[in-house]
Amino acid sequence: MSNASKRPSGRRIGTIAIAIVVAVIGLVLLTASWKTIPPGYVGIAFNKANNNVTTTIEPGWTLINPFTTAIQEYPFTLQTYIMVQSGDEGRTGGDDSVKVQSSEAQQLNLDIAVQYRVKKEEAAALYTDWGGQDLDVIELQVVRQQSRSILTTIAGLYTWESISGDKRAELADKVKEQLIVEFERRHLILEDFVIREVHLPDNLKQALENKITAQQAAERQKYELEQAQIKAEQDKVEAQGRAEAQRATAKGDADSILIRAEAQADANRLLAESVTDALIRYQMALRWDGKLPVFSGEGATPLVDVSELVNPTQTITP
Repeated sequence: MSNASKRPSGRRIGTIAIAIVVAVIGLVLLTASWKTIPPGYVGIAFNKANNNVTTTIEPGWTLINPFTTAIQEYPFTLQTYIMVQSGDEGRTGGDDSVKVQSSEAQQLNLDIAVQYRVKKEEAAALYTDWGGQDLDVIELQVVRQQSRSILTTIAGLYTWESISGDKRAELADKVKEQLIVEFERRHLILEDFVIREVHLPDNLKQALENKITAQQAAERQKYELEQAQIKAEQDKVEAQGRAEAQRATAKGDADSILIRAEAQADANRLLAESVTDALIRYQMALRWDGKLPVFSGEGATPLVDVSELVNPTQTITP
């Protein structure tokens, strides 16, 4: 009785164990078959049996045969690759800036940033051309190498002053033009190429500082000269204004004197025209006290003829 009851129990345990194994295997297969393509990525399904790309998988869930199919994921969102002198940025430690030589054979270090995207519609071709390599490998071979090579070549056409000054943007644009072509051939899209900073050696840095100081001094002298010229023009205008005012005052005074003189002359003329002999005699008669003047000396002649004054029959009209 006891042995019989133990025998069915052993079968049940075996059945349960097999079921567990099958469930585990099924779960493993399901896990291996169930893939999730994250947002911003595209999946490339590769058939390991015939070495062919079978399909491009959009973001989301998908089921595959884990024994015959492998999936490679490529991001199609904006990617930024930085090469700078500071070890705090970039993909590599230490100084990763691009060393270039100017047209005078002066060495400069340039910090650059490259922004690019994978062409989503050409992701399968990218996978095929690069043998299924990860994007990190493609970045090293294309983004890094092409950027450094083209920048070094074109920078050699510019002087060190122009690279560190007003031609920096022009240099970046020329590099960008060539990179667009190279990236296009490799199923990538170049979004932007930027020269972030120019690092000069100490001797060039000092030369540039001296030049800037001299330019600032020249600009200051030019400004002071312009201010002096403006002040001189202002003084000239003010002097001309004062002179004009003085001339106007003098002319006014002269005109006033002339007017007064002409008025006095007219008054004198009118006065002279109004004084007659009869008027004089009349005025004398008004002032005569009735006494004849007394003259001494022989043959003296009176100074005033009063014969008419004593003649009452004559009327004197003033």
